[in-house]
Formats: sequence, C-alpha cells, structure tokens
Amino acid sequence: MQRPVTTYQDSDDALHPHSDADYSEWWYLDCRFDNGYSCVLTWHWLNQFIKPHIPTIQIFTYTPEGKRYVGMEAIAPKDCYASEKICDVKMGSSYLKQEGKVYKMAMHSKGIGCELTFEGTVPGWKFGDGLMASADKNAIVEGWVIACPRAKVSGKLFIKDKVIEVKGNGYHDHNWGNKDLYDVMKGWYLGRLNDPKCTIIYSYTQILDGSWMPSLYIADDKSTLLATHQYDFAVEKEDTEPVTGDIYPKIISLKYDSNDLKLNCRLDTKSIAEHNPLPKLNEFNMFNWRFLADYEGDITVDGKRESIKGETISERFIFR
Repeated sequence: MQRPVTTYQDSDDALHPHSDADYSEWWYLDCRFDNGYSCVLTWHWLNQFIKPHIPTIQIFTYTPEGKRYVGMEAIAPKDCYASEKICDVKMGSSYLKQEGKVYKMAMHSKGIGCELTFEGTVPGWKFGDGLMASADKNAIVEGWVIACPRAKVSGKLFIKDKVIEVKGNGYHDHNWGNKDLYDVMKGWYLGRLNDPKCTIIYSYTQILDGSWMPSLYIADDKSTLLATHQYDFAVEKEDTEPVTGDIYPKIISLKYDSNDLKLNCRLDTKSIAEHNPLPKLNEFNMFNWRFLADYEGDITVDGKRESIKGETISERFIFR
C-alpha cells in the first residue's frame, strides 16, 4: 500500500507564541506501563483553563488498584523557558526536552513525580499544516501536532516516599491557539491505542456550528499507514456516572474500509479516571473526562487480517 508522507518537523513541537490575550499552549504526554501503572503529564505554557492564562504543570498517576495521585502547581513566568526551534521546555525544576528521537523529562509536584525517557518508534505526524483553523491574521488559529505517536518509555515514578521502576509505551502531542477553546469548539473525543501490532490515534471534534471534524491515524512499526478525516466514529452506548448523573461514552466504535486497509474496533470504558468540572470561566459547564478502556477488534492491511486487543486511555472534553 502507498504510505502517507508527513510534513512534520521538529519545530512543530516548539513554542508557538501569540500576542493575543487568549493565547494558550501545552505539551501533553501519557504512558501505560507493564506493571499496571499509568500517568498523564501536561506542561501548560499558558493554561487554557485558568483566567488569566498562567503557566502550570500537572501530573496524574494511576495505580493498578485504581488509586489516583495528583500533583499540580503554578510556575512563575520568570522560571519558564521554551525554545521556538525544538521541544525544549523548562518550567521550574520540571522539564521536557527532545534529543533526536528521544524525549527526556522530569516532573515533580506535591510529592508526585516522574523521571522518564521516551524513545520514539514512529515519526511525528501532523494533518496538513497542523492547524485546525487558520486564515488571515485576524482568524482563529488552533494547532495540533502528534509529536510522538508512539514511544518506548522507561524510568521512575515517585509517589510520596515510594520509587517505582517502570517501562511501557507512551504518546505525546502538542496544542496551541490564539483563542479560548470554548470560543472555537464544543468539545472532542480523543484516544490512542498502542497495540503490539499497530498504533491507532483517533479524534472527533465538534466545532461551534455543530458539525464534526474527524481524524484517524494508523501506523505500524515502520511508518504511517493511514491518516484521514474520512472514517466512521460512533458512540454506540452511553452510561450514567452514579454520583453526578452525567452521561459519558460507554462504548465507542471506530470503522474504516478501503481496498488497502480495514479497521473495525470497539472501546469499552471500564473505569472513570477523571471526571472534573473545569473552572467556571463563562456561562458554560465545561468538563474533562478521562477513561481507562478495553479495546478489541481487527485490522486488515493489504489483505492480512489481525486481531487487536488491549487497554488504553481515552478522553472526552466538553466546552459548551
């Protein structure tokens, strides 16, 4: 099959400063480890969900038993640095730095931390120019690049006085924009499947006019197999969070069918890792959901069909 070619370059994962008052930017990473632990990390150069936007760091660590540990704090702007040429970010004592195909990082906050090395196994990717919306200088600009679709991850987690050696796989993307997200879109679904046979990253974003903007990325251990905005995304079943009564996606299906590649996969939410109302910045009730989900299905490439099955992290953001 003909493999898509990316125009991604290292500078896409660097700082993209804007002068707009609503400008925000962040680097996001998540990891699933062989021992059942997982963690999510965000370097918020300017935090979208705080007004005025300020620098913050956030680390969420989840244990195999389902316990949740969180460290987050604001960082003084004078203690923040980011390169405009490559991913090289320092916020207080926490840092994220690219060295070739390797990302090195450390983050510590409130007794929770990690020191990890990400070794990229699939090249970075961006759809088109990496901008979801752009036109003239007065237009909305929202950037999204998948800097590290998949990586081998190793290092240490820190939970209070406990040090845990870990290895597994991870994901890293990067977002920036000159407007508040609730002025651009209604929300999104996002997830990534790091299966032994392939890497699958999906997004399904609803913009303000109610229409949906889908994206599907699939790679093997060599390069990208598929990058498209044409695939079938569906929430097949919803469930109710027992305490608040909020509705969340219980079963999601992903389907794609062409001569060269076919995908049929379902994600079944097995636990809610995060269900947080975001700070009240406007008249809308904004929420951040993060789920641990089981996925199962099959993928066919050039006529060869293989089963896929495992566990992953997925999320749902609601802005209005």
